[in-house]
Amino acid sequence: MMPVLLACCMLFTPALQAQTVPLETISLSEHMLFVRGPDANVLAVESSEGVILIDGGHADWYDNLREVVEEAFPGVPIRALINTQWHREQTGANVPLGSAGVEIIAHENTMLWLSTEVWQRWSDKKFTPLPKAGLPVTTLWDDGILQFGDRSVYYGFLWNAHTDGDIWVYFEEENVLVTGGLVSNGRWPEIDWTTGGYIGGMLDGFVSLLSVPDHNTRIIPAWGDIMNLDELQAQNQMYLTIFDRLHASVISSYDLDDILAEKHTAEFDAQMGDPALFMTLAFQSFQGRYRDAQNFRLLNIP
Repeated sequence: MMPVLLACCMLFTPALQAQTVPLETISLSEHMLFVRGPDANVLAVESSEGVILIDGGHADWYDNLREVVEEAFPGVPIRALINTQWHREQTGANVPLGSAGVEIIAHENTMLWLSTEVWQRWSDKKFTPLPKAGLPVTTLWDDGILQFGDRSVYYGFLWNAHTDGDIWVYFEEENVLVTGGLVSNGRWPEIDWTTGGYIGGMLDGFVSLLSVPDHNTRIIPAWGDIMNLDELQAQNQMYLTIFDRLHASVISSYDLDDILAEKHTAEFDAQMGDPALFMTLAFQSFQGRYRDAQNFRLLNIP
């Protein structure tokens, strides 16, 4: 088993190579560890009250995550878990940590989705409610600050982005921003319109996100490598371009097959991968919002 290095570096180091699900780690400071799993990223931050986890990864690799965190911060208990969204690849630590008395924090909408059965219509998957022990006990609404001893944790609400309960989290001391599910680096996000996701809301979410970082900020996406401000701005511009093209197709009464044939994402596919699911969900997220008088982005929809 390789130790988790606490020296500040920007090189991935294998962690727990003997485990079924290997994780990779980057020490961002003496008190902050980035953990990259196979399907999600996690940030562990030490405070004077204990470790704060931003997201918890999938349940399949919770044991691996717990060992990595314990190696990085020996003898330090986990104080809180913050869910940036409800999807299972980021809430796999809720039940074991909640059962152990760890405070779980999330947006109110995330708590509501986790507490009920969700039929994700676009995937035809059903997600059962989490046990009571795994549900958030502290819920958030708008932007604000959480205090854990010497740690101030800033957060903001990303309204109707990739779900309707997404939040970002920011640590001023290390200048590190966790984006939540809105941003993935190297693959398309899933716009979960079943639970409030909307491509227009993603654009609004980027307005909120881009108000936080500077050119020295390390940006933690939901999946993929750490990003910088230039990369986040480029991704914002990419989605603006795609939205404008999709909007024009909708105005022209194109159906889904027409839209996929238009290849609105062509110049981005080498970086982001196959766009078929993303564009399908983006188009479907438009439906039901055509007559939304409050949505300034939807103009001239026939």
